[in-house]
Amino acid sequence: MSNSKEQFLKTEFFIFSWKAATEHNLVWNKNTTDKAKGNFRKNIKIFLEDKLSKVYGKRKVTEEEHIANIEELQSVSENLGKGLLIGDCLNFGTCQKLLNMMCKYYWCVGFIEEPPHLPIDSINLENAGIRDKCWTKDINDKNDYKEIIDGIRIKTGSLSLSEWEIVNWKRRNSLRHKIH
Repeated sequence: MSNSKEQFLKTEFFIFSWKAATEHNLVWNKNTTDKAKGNFRKNIKIFLEDKLSKVYGKRKVTEEEHIANIEELQSVSENLGKGLLIGDCLNFGTCQKLLNMMCKYYWCVGFIEEPPHLPIDSINLENAGIRDKCWTKDINDKNDYKEIIDGIRIKTGSLSLSEWEIVNWKRRNSLRHKIH
């Protein structure tokens, strides 16, 4: 694949992942300018692309490393987001969704090895039969995250978490999004 095509895909994957991670929860302080938002997203994209190419692109990442990478993403968001973000950083649920979405896209096109987890979101929670959790409100730290991952793992049978998600993935209201 040409470098131009790869960069195009990586940019699109970040845009899709950012939207998925932030569209159902507020992240910005009311007075954050569009320029500041753009700079923040640009720096988060750089961090994620670097992590994905230098770590995930080299070998299969363990669960412990993956969770540490979510924590590192949250820390980076705190360093970059003071005064811009509600709570001055992205919450753990938003960080896991952002990193896990990027991993899913990169894995599906062969840029990285299979990631250890799937994005925890309302669709995957519903598919796993977990109805008492909300990813935007109930994932405050790695312990909350691990508890939900363990709950989903019970449903996956012999499939890995990533494979299970791909097999069971269904876009909500898919009939409304039909292409004519």
